[in-house]
Amino acid sequence: MRIYRRALTAALISLAACKGATSPYGCAGNCGSQVGNVTVGNVFFKSVHNGSQNPAVDTVALLDTVTWVWGAAGSHGIQSTGTPLVFKNSVVMSAANSSYAVVFKTAGTYTYQCAVHGSAMTGIVVVR
Repeated sequence: MRIYRRALTAALISLAACKGATSPYGCAGNCGSQVGNVTVGNVFFKSVHNGSQNPAVDTVALLDTVTWVWGAAGSHGIQSTGTPLVFKNSVVMSAANSSYAVVFKTAGTYTYQCAVHGSAMTGIVVVR
């Protein structure tokens, strides 16, 4: 029974992360896995994979997807801070379980912050 619950939970998280994606890049690659998933919290970004927070730091493979999922209601947006901007910014969303996904098509280091809270909420995605 416990294995069934875990499998069901993983499947639901995967579907929720992909269904709510608002990125023009869609939801592909590792959507639903822990690597590349970031929880958007009250005033923090937190890597689901390794627990790093403000900055949330994730290393993903080329063409993988990073998905940010709002853990609770609260106004936040994902804003690229690289020069030049390396991915399109999300709209500000506030509903719990909202999500935003980006497929990273070029290797490099990408910095981002919350469009509402600025440098109080930061993250880094390393693409290899």
